[in-house]
Amino acid sequence: MTPMATPLLESAADVSERALIDEVFVGEVFDEVFVTAWADEATMAGAAAGVEAALAADLALLESLERTIRWAQAEQYRVIEAARVRHAQIEGVTEVSSPAQREFATRSFVAEIATTLVVPEAAAGRFVADAGRLTGARAATLEALAAGAVSVGHVRSMLEITQTMPADAAGDLERLALADAAMRTSAAFRGRVHRLRERLHPASLSERRARAAEDRRVALDSAPDGMAWLSLFLQAERAVAIVERLDALAAASDPDRPDCRTRAQRAADVAGDLLLAGTLDAADHHLAAATGRVAAQIVVTVPVLSLLGVTDEPAELDGYGPIDAETARRLAAHAPSVQRLLVHPETGAALSYSRTRYRVAADLAGYLRVRDGRCRFPGCARRARHADLDHIVAWAQGGSTSAENLAHLCRAHHRLKHESGWRMAHEPDGVIRWTSPVGHVLRTLPERPFLPVPGPTGSRPPSTPPNPQAPTFLRPDADPDPPWLHAASAAA
Repeated sequence: MTPMATPLLESAADVSERALIDEVFVGEVFDEVFVTAWADEATMAGAAAGVEAALAADLALLESLERTIRWAQAEQYRVIEAARVRHAQIEGVTEVSSPAQREFATRSFVAEIATTLVVPEAAAGRFVADAGRLTGARAATLEALAAGAVSVGHVRSMLEITQTMPADAAGDLERLALADAAMRTSAAFRGRVHRLRERLHPASLSERRARAAEDRRVALDSAPDGMAWLSLFLQAERAVAIVERLDALAAASDPDRPDCRTRAQRAADVAGDLLLAGTLDAADHHLAAATGRVAAQIVVTVPVLSLLGVTDEPAELDGYGPIDAETARRLAAHAPSVQRLLVHPETGAALSYSRTRYRVAADLAGYLRVRDGRCRFPGCARRARHADLDHIVAWAQGGSTSAENLAHLCRAHHRLKHESGWRMAHEPDGVIRWTSPVGHVLRTLPERPFLPVPGPTGSRPPSTPPNPQAPTFLRPDADPDPPWLHAASAAA
């Protein structure tokens, strides 16, 4: 038997190294180093999965609790109305009772609710009045509350804004507003209901504005800690212009002069100085000089046919909502600049620069500002013109400069998108889908969707398939908001 050959020049170091390798892979060192490391990784992965599952369970429980609370609030309205009917029977109210008898029966019931719930009678009276409307004309809103689709904030906006509307118009508004209410915060829902009201109210917006302007006034309301609220009730375009000028003046302070005040505090101080003295702080020469230099700037988006006087379609005042066409035409006539927004006459699509340029051109940026209205993160109310335009799919990763790949994000949520696990994606009709780090999916809607325009009967764009189905809340026949083919953005 031939013995196994061994290296002729094997050194002592080689022998020592080979012995060490044998020890590592054959002895206990393998168990201690490699098995322990694998076990640590498995333990960490299991712990991370456990934390994620626990967080998901916490969020699911919060959602379930919120839905239960909303159901209980809806039941409270139903019980209050049922109790009112029984209380009226006890008070002897019948169909032939006089108005005075009915009034005292109602006041008696309000006092009963106030003492039962230990709330002021004014709050109890609102409960009773709201319960009557929610179990009557606004029953669909109460059903949405019971199902957890809307909150009490949504309900209060619906009741307040529809209160003075004719019954038929209010019913149409309720149907349209509730179609996508679950996707809107209470603040966004209020804006949506406000816009619908201005478009569905049978009385012209110009007439209603003229009547409302007769009540313009200044009001003072006390606040704790030696403070107070000073309010002005006046025309929307003047109110927006005042706020814009105060913000501009607050930002015009001398950068070389130390100022620990926040921008909001500076704006309040500027307003007080101008109202009390007519001038600003003389010590701040930079700011005092800006008084005559800084002018208010407002942005109004006007349908071209309204601008030409063909229709009276309401315009959109940025930061407020719909204003009447007559006011919009007056503002546009004195505007120092006008920008046209052009979209495809059949598809409603905006301009696209694809991969030809990274920077967003002014025409596309204007379109997106009108479409988005505000930051597209769920629940954010920051106006689009104070936000950043972000490529949803990064330019470096092949994303295009187009309406389908751009959206407004305020600086805080822009950074959140890039520095955390929040992810966004574009869906048809300007809808943005957000996915949270734990997989929670939310969608935000454009403030002004530019929808395809129905052509003459029998005509259809060649590229459009028969009977295209858009989401219910975005179909032209389900929403009176017009697809603005052309709009003018006026700064006055």
